[in-house]
Amino acid sequence: MFNFGKNIISKYYKNIVKETKKDKQFLYGINPKYKNQENTLLEMFGKCDSFNKKIQILIIADTHGCLKEDEFHQFMMEHKEYDVCLLLGDHSIGDVNTILKYVNKEKIYALLGNHDYNYIDKFNLKNLNGEIIDINGVKLLGIQGSYKYKTDDFPSFTQKESIEFLNDKEKVDILVSHDAPYGLSDINDVAHQGLFGILYYLFKNKVPYCVHGHLHTPYKREMINGTKVNCYNMCDYVELK
Repeated sequence: MFNFGKNIISKYYKNIVKETKKDKQFLYGINPKYKNQENTLLEMFGKCDSFNKKIQILIIADTHGCLKEDEFHQFMMEHKEYDVCLLLGDHSIGDVNTILKYVNKEKIYALLGNHDYNYIDKFNLKNLNGEIIDINGVKLLGIQGSYKYKTDDFPSFTQKESIEFLNDKEKVDILVSHDAPYGLSDINDVAHQGLFGILYYLFKNKVPYCVHGHLHTPYKREMINGTKVNCYNMCDYVELK
């Protein structure tokens, strides 16, 4: 594996965040300069770290007002032991009320999705956006929202903003996000293209795991550096080790 020096990495970073006149024509669209960067990132940063820890997680994502209390109650009866509950965003007031009936509020960390009002402040939940937490020796970092695909004011980032938002964050074991890493989605539209800042952060920090929502289609994939990326929809119990 070719060992890229700090100067080369710094130059790459400056180029990837630099906004040119050409870039501005892709505002709210898909900018081709972010495509097919994985091999370059692998050469710069190498393989991800191994994960020799253990954590039990409840993940709730993109319920969109469709969380049925009887089904959720049954789900919680089957998963009484967990270290943390992650809300990945796009939840209605009714959904959160239901969740709080059965989940220990002290174990909840939440993100806003691109369709959210600020349910986090309304219910006084712990906001994971931009924050690093330590759960039983496992470090997690969160990033809210999605790619900014329209002019409306909603939790979102341009690709440049997502890169800058995560670039100064320290290394963690699990990146938690509403949106996907750039280019991992099979959905070929602007709103679901993913965030390049997530992709860059995962490679740069050799992060073993990324969990996200937004796509409404669950999957488990492995990036070329070994990072395991898991997409969730509605409710799931996950044991990472």
